Amino acid sequence: MTVKNYKKLALLSILGLVAPPVYAEPETTEPDKSNPVDIEAITKKWKCKYCPDLSEEQWEGYFSLGLGYVSNDSYKFGEYNGLYEKGAYIDGELDALYRDDEGNYWNFRGENLGLDSPYLGIEGGRQGTYKLKLEVDQITRYSLDTSRTPYNGSSPQTLPTTWVPGATTADFTSLASDLRDINFSTQRRHFVLAGEYNSSPHWSYGLKFKRQTKEGNQPTGLGFGFSSVAMLSQPIDYTTDEIELSTNYHYSGFTGKIALLHSKFKNQNDAFIWENAFTGPPGATEGQAGTAPDNTKQQLLFTGNYLGVKDLQLTGLFSIAQMSQDEAFLPYTVNDTLTPPDLPTTSLDGKVLVINTNLAAHWQNSSRQQWHFIFEHHEQDNSTARNTYTYVTTDRNVTGTPRANFPYSFRNQKLKINTDYKFGKQVKLSGGGQFAVMNRDYQSVEKTQEGTLWAKIKHRIDNELQYSVRGEYSDRSIDNYNVVSELNPADNPLMRKYNMADRNGQKLIFNLGYSATSSLFLNFSSDIAQYDYDATTIGLIDSNEFSIGLDAQYMVDEDLSFSVFIQNTDIESKQAGFDTFTTTNWTANNDDNVITAGLGANYQVIEDKFKIGIDYIHAESSAAIDISGGEPFPDLTTKRDTFILYGDYHIDEQFTLKASYQYEDYSEDNWYIDGVAPDTLDNVLTYGETAPDYGIGVLWLTLRYRFDNVGE
Repeated sequence: MTVKNYKKLALLSILGLVAPPVYAEPETTEPDKSNPVDIEAITKKWKCKYCPDLSEEQWEGYFSLGLGYVSNDSYKFGEYNGLYEKGAYIDGELDALYRDDEGNYWNFRGENLGLDSPYLGIEGGRQGTYKLKLEVDQITRYSLDTSRTPYNGSSPQTLPTTWVPGATTADFTSLASDLRDINFSTQRRHFVLAGEYNSSPHWSYGLKFKRQTKEGNQPTGLGFGFSSVAMLSQPIDYTTDEIELSTNYHYSGFTGKIALLHSKFKNQNDAFIWENAFTGPPGATEGQAGTAPDNTKQQLLFTGNYLGVKDLQLTGLFSIAQMSQDEAFLPYTVNDTLTPPDLPTTSLDGKVLVINTNLAAHWQNSSRQQWHFIFEHHEQDNSTARNTYTYVTTDRNVTGTPRANFPYSFRNQKLKINTDYKFGKQVKLSGGGQFAVMNRDYQSVEKTQEGTLWAKIKHRIDNELQYSVRGEYSDRSIDNYNVVSELNPADNPLMRKYNMADRNGQKLIFNLGYSATSSLFLNFSSDIAQYDYDATTIGLIDSNEFSIGLDAQYMVDEDLSFSVFIQNTDIESKQAGFDTFTTTNWTANNDDNVITAGLGANYQVIEDKFKIGIDYIHAESSAAIDISGGEPFPDLTTKRDTFILYGDYHIDEQFTLKASYQYEDYSEDNWYIDGVAPDTLDNVLTYGETAPDYGIGVLWLTLRYRFDNVGE
C-alpha cells in the first residue's frame, strides 16, 4: 500500500466515511497480495454501522403550539415577554433540520411565534461551498400604562381646544376633563440577509445586509424657561441600514478576515414640536426641540488568528471607522419675539475617526503553566470644526455669553498580563495585572492612569471539598484636575467627577464547594469590595459592596431532586455636596440592598413518561438615601414573588404535552411618582402615573411534535 493510500484511508476514517473493522464489516474476500491494493474499490463497499442513513432521515426536528391565558393587565409584567394584556395568547416554536448525503442542508428556527417578540431564522446551503441566512426578529418593550396627559398627536403635540392655560398647574381649570390615557412602548425589528461562498479550501466571501427599525413613543420632559415643564410623549421612528462585505482566508495555522462595513442611521422626525400649556413667556406659545440626527459610518476591519508556532496562539484585530453627521441645524428658537444672531454654520458637519486595536498572545509554555498577553487600544479623534454659538434658554431668553462646541476626543490603552500554574491536580495558582492610560480633550482631566493587580488560588482538598480565593487591588491617579474655563456657569473647583478622580480599591472573592455525599452538593460564595476617593472633597467619597450567597442541590434518588439558593448584595456609598463654591455643607449616604432566594423540585412520576416540577423565586430590593442635616428621602422598595408549576407528559415517541402555571406578585413603593398627580407640582405637568402593583396568573398548554425518519 502506498503512503498516499494510507493517508487517504486515514482521512476517510476520521471523516466517518469509512471505519475500522470494529465498526464496519467489509463485504469482500481477501485481495491478492501479489497485486496492488485498490483502496477505493474496498472502501466503496464498507458501511458505517453508527452513521445515520441520510437518504432516509433527511428531516428532523420538532414543532410546538401553545395556548395561554393571562389573568390581568400590566405593562410591567409584560415589559419584554409581550403578555401585557388580559386574555388568550398563541405561541409557536419550530426547530427543523434538513440534510442529504450530498452536503445540502436547511435549518429552520422559530421562537415566540404569535407573541410580540417573535424570531424566525432560516439557514441553508451546501457544506463547504455556500451558505445563505435569513433572520427576522422583533423586540417590544412596554414601559408605562398608567399615564395621563392632555396632549394629542405626535409632532406637533397639541392641546385640546378647551384648554385653559395658567401660570401654575393649579390654574389649569380644564385639566381634569382634558386628561386622556396614554401608554408608552417601543418596538424594535431586525432583518438580516447574509450569504457566504467558498471559492476554494482557502478563500471564502461574505455579504450581509441588516436593517433595524425602532418605532413607538417615549416619555420626555420639555418646557419654557426654568419655571414651566410639561411631560410629553415623544415619537420614535428610527431606521439603521448596514451592509458588510467580507473575505476570509485560511491556510495551515492562519485564519484571517477583512470586512468593509457601511452603516446609515435615519430619523424620520427631524424635530419635536409641542404647544405651551402654561401662560408666558411672551411669544412662547410653541416649542421645538431637536432629535437624534441622521448619520453614517464606514468601517474597515482586519482580524487574524495564527496557530503555526508550537504552544503559541496569536490573535489580532484592527478596525478604523469614519463617522459623520451633517444634518441641517434647526433655528435657535421658534419664539418670534426673540432675535438671536444668525447661526455660524448650517450644520455641525461632524467627523469622528474611531480606531480599535486588540492584540493577544496565548502561550502554553509547559503542561503546568500558560501565559496570556493582551494589548487594547481604543481611540476617538473628533475633527469637527469649532464654532461659536449663541444659546437660547428654552425659548425664553437669549444668553449673553456665547459658547463654542467641544469636539471631545479620547484615547484609551490597556496592557494585560495573566498567568496560571498547576501544582499537581489539587492546586492552581493564577495571577496578573493590568495597566491602563486614558487621554482626553476638553475635559477636566487630561490624563488618567490606572493599575490593577490580582491573584487567585484554587485548591481541591479532596473529592468532597474545594475552595478558591481571589484578591484584587487597583489604583487610579490623575495628572491634574482643571476647571474648564469655557463652561458657564463654571464647575466648582472642589468637585471631582467620579470617573475622573483619584481612586484606590480592594476586592476579595471567596468560594467554597462541598460534596457531602454523591447526592448532596453545597456551595458558598462571598464578595467584598471597597473603593475610596481620597482626593475628593465634593463628589463621590467612597463605595463599599458586600455580597454573600449559598446554594444547594440534593438528589433523593434518580426520580426526585431539590435545589435551593439565597443571595444578598449590599452597596453603600457616600457623596458630599455643596450650596456654595467654598466648602462642603451636606452629605448623602446611600444604601442599596438586593435579596434573591428560591427553591425548586423535580419529580419523575413515571420514568420516561411523566415529569413534574415546581419553582419559587423571591426578589426584593431597597434603596435608602439619608441626607445629613436634613430630612431623609423615603425608601425606594420593590418586591417580586414568582411561583411556577409545570409538567411534561410524553404521549408517545413523537408527541409531548406540556403544561405550566405561573403566578407572579409584584409591588413597588416609589416616592418619585407615588401620590404625584398631573397638577401636584406647581410648575411641572406630570403624567400622574402610579407605581406597578399586580398579581397575575399565566396558564400555558403546549403540544410538541417531534419528527424524523420521514423517508421511511
